[in-house]
Amino acid sequence: MERKGILYLFTVPVSLFFYALWLCWRVGDAPISDNVEMFRWALAWSAILLTGGALLVVGTAICVCTTSARASHHSQTILINKFTLCRRLLPVLMVGEIVACGLATICLVLSEVIWTLSHIGGAGGFKLVVILLLAVGVIFWMLIKSLASIKRCFAIFKQEDTDSYGINITEACNPMLWRWVRDLTGRGRLTVPDNIVVGFFECFYVTANAVNTVDGERLTGNTLYLPLTYMALLDENEVAAVIGHELGHFTGEDTQYSLRFAPLYAGIENSLEHMANSSQGFSWLDRIVLRPSLDMGVWFLQSFHETVSYWSRVREHAADSMGAEVSSPTAMASALLRMSVLDEPVSRFLDDMIRKQIVSDCWLASLVTALQSVNPFELHNAIDSEIAHPMDSHPTTRARIALLAVELDDQLQTRAVRPVTASDGDFIRKLFSDVDALCSSLTQKLLGHIVPQREAYRQALETEAVLATESVALWTSKKEPWYMIVLGFLMLLGGGYLVLFCTVSAWFWMLPFAGTASGILGVITLRRTRQPLLVFTSDSITSSWLPQPLPLKYVSNGELTIVSSSLTIKLFLNEEYQPNVTTKRFMQAIRFNPRQHAIIIVVSGSLLRQQEMKKVKLDAQALMTLIGQYIGSAHARAELADF
Repeated sequence: MERKGILYLFTVPVSLFFYALWLCWRVGDAPISDNVEMFRWALAWSAILLTGGALLVVGTAICVCTTSARASHHSQTILINKFTLCRRLLPVLMVGEIVACGLATICLVLSEVIWTLSHIGGAGGFKLVVILLLAVGVIFWMLIKSLASIKRCFAIFKQEDTDSYGINITEACNPMLWRWVRDLTGRGRLTVPDNIVVGFFECFYVTANAVNTVDGERLTGNTLYLPLTYMALLDENEVAAVIGHELGHFTGEDTQYSLRFAPLYAGIENSLEHMANSSQGFSWLDRIVLRPSLDMGVWFLQSFHETVSYWSRVREHAADSMGAEVSSPTAMASALLRMSVLDEPVSRFLDDMIRKQIVSDCWLASLVTALQSVNPFELHNAIDSEIAHPMDSHPTTRARIALLAVELDDQLQTRAVRPVTASDGDFIRKLFSDVDALCSSLTQKLLGHIVPQREAYRQALETEAVLATESVALWTSKKEPWYMIVLGFLMLLGGGYLVLFCTVSAWFWMLPFAGTASGILGVITLRRTRQPLLVFTSDSITSSWLPQPLPLKYVSNGELTIVSSSLTIKLFLNEEYQPNVTTKRFMQAIRFNPRQHAIIIVVSGSLLRQQEMKKVKLDAQALMTLIGQYIGSAHARAELADF
């Protein structure tokens, strides 16, 4: 969801307000002598009052959200309280704007319908009633639809369980592990977790949500997750520092932040995203009734974004200090850098085990063996990376090491990229009664879950891979350029006549020039219709305006925006792919936007699809479906090649 400026939030209410003022001036300019004009005058003033109320609602929302976000910088408790208050007020404000803009639109539409019917004559009372009811009914339906969307968005969010591909390690079965963890908590005066879960996937984390293990067990309370993959590749001091960091999140305000705020913030973010996706703005009623309130909701969320990011950084740095206290600052820094270095090779190994069905009785032993051949590890990108975490985002490794007051020198970097040896993993053998049996058991349990899922996923990919294999050509319509040519000719002819034979204002001299420009633009656009604008093949998009085919495997997703009779297609590209496409805007049907890293395709008028021997007009939904099918099908074929 792209953030809009403050002024953008006022666009629709201000537009409706001035339209209502203009309508009121039109009615008041003529003598108000009959009931029809009186009714139109009342409707115009009602629209003025309603849009004024909408402007007041938007202003109130901006003031409340802005002041609350600023106050939230003082403490996490204030952030939780202010965000909760704004979350309760926002649905009321969004409903208020929807109702105000919707009713104002009804008043304006009724007034214009009445004016039209009163001037065409002979419409009849029954016809008038039917048209009025249809107009009002459509807008009321949009109001109800919008209010229902708001209700779903701000429903009470229930805490969701965390699904973990791990198993519960009880104190009775592994007393040495629990004894060691209790010793760590004693060093830093930390909270002892209620549960310890071990697995292969993800990194170290803690959660207060209920956790569902691979055994089907549901664990409640504070849970510490330990990845055996990373524990086997770190030394004892590094593991101690990371566990101290994670358990530090159960201390002080962090617990309430994790329990109350983080799930609520993520839930509202997902709901607004869903509302935005379900309302693409194809309908003008959507733009007038629902989109303004949705933009207000996005503004509310993003006005807190900077504050939330600030406290996220504070939380991570405080937890890093806890880890340094439990172990040492050097061990904490070394662990951060080591995990960043190992992230890519460990993830690639696990992905290969799952996707390529590599046979292994013990994934952990296979991982240690596989990484012994990787030397040296890549360090450059790891320094400025963010360690993946299922609960929130982390600052960069460089920033976290700097705040630990540890120098990022050659010794630390050499320590981070040290090669994996056969002795790695000796430390965790001290913590578990039989780590080999544990890993073998976990491997078999994971395969029991993953193999059926992998087969179902493969079948889904195979189904999607054959959806878009034939070439489809998309053409621009000839109707719009012919309109421009005819309009330009009439403007040139009429303007020339007025200039040559009539005494006219100097402004009329602009008509011949405007007509010439319109005609030239129409001719250029008409020439473009002689060949397809885009041709979708099974693996690429070709066009005469592209110097080379655009591989679909590098297109992550598409977006369609419609304004009046023009549409803009955005094809977002993977960051690693740099297309050889012009960035110039003027008269370019296809260009590259480096800031959004997207291919921009601007179409004036309609798009037509070549179907057998004729061309069929594509509506917005059909066009998005077509683009999505070709992108998804190309990605599916690329993924199948890796299986």
